[in-house]
Amino acid sequence: FFAATSTTPAPSVVPEHLLSPQNCTSPQRIRAFLRLSRIATDDTIREHLNELKGNQACDVYYTNTILPQWNARAQIIQYCSDYAIQLRAQAEGKHPMPEPKPASADDPDPYNLRIDPYAVKNRNAELESRFSQVEEVERWVRNERSVESIVREETAKALSDRCYYRDWLNVYSK
Repeated sequence: FFAATSTTPAPSVVPEHLLSPQNCTSPQRIRAFLRLSRIATDDTIREHLNELKGNQACDVYYTNTILPQWNARAQIIQYCSDYAIQLRAQAEGKHPMPEPKPASADDPDPYNLRIDPYAVKNRNAELESRFSQVEEVERWVRNERSVESIVREETAKALSDRCYYRDWLNVYSK
């Protein structure tokens, strides 16, 4: 699942069931995957690097073990970021939610307070709920991106200390 030993890069390992809007709004499963991925690669980097012999082994480890996990985590976080953008567009009316229907043909006002005294309040509560959900997903994405940045920097430092100096983060960005 996490480690590959060949010299060809391993593909990104994102479980497809994690890429769903439900997992972005309630990210326990995604958090578990991110945590396990970080434990298996970044948190134990020094132990893994101590087992390696030579710079070529470092390159292979970086390419086959570190990069696929970084890519998988980035893909999941980006999926939720894209979902948050879509949610915000819906909440702001760029992709509007259906407007309430008029209560009757005689009265075109969809918020006739004599028929439904809570119509406006319910609509406002629904909009507030949508914005709250958007902000929660956006906050989670910002937090995870920040954590990823810190984790990658620490992993790059460990690689440079143990293997040889290279701009590992720049290699990842390419």
